[in-house]
Amino acid sequence: MQVIYLIGRILFVAIFLISGLRKLLDLTATAQLVEGGLWVPPFVAPYVEKVATMSGMSTPKLVAIVLAIIQIALAFFIIFNVASRFASIVLALYVAASTGYFFEFTGFDDLLRGPSGTMLLKNISIIGGIVFVWTLVLWVRDTRRDVSELPDEH
Repeated sequence: MQVIYLIGRILFVAIFLISGLRKLLDLTATAQLVEGGLWVPPFVAPYVEKVATMSGMSTPKLVAIVLAIIQIALAFFIIFNVASRFASIVLALYVAASTGYFFEFTGFDDLLRGPSGTMLLKNISIIGGIVFVWTLVLWVRDTRRDVSELPDEH
């Protein structure tokens, strides 16, 4: 059963691993995608500018790298079942934020009938799957605890 659980975790987070790797492999395109709506809070702006200057990269490129690392690292957290509840919540917030960032919610007709609607439903399904992972981790932990508290039958 543990092998099936591991395979399920790997298949579930494959989309995050592949997406993170694609971001890293095509940083320029990812930076251009991010650049259109990038907003840096004023209290963070001086630090972001300092890091961009020190690294010699533009801010959108740095954001693309950070986003890719977040996706890959949290996917590995879930695969290896290390802090998977934390990783699942952060990934759910990540998918929700990127959904709000990339989708135009003013044209509901396109969302209902067009390819954007399919992508939106995919993101909603992913968030649902992440919530499932979050609850499953709790359930597995409680089940193991309940089994370990049973008296030995010899």
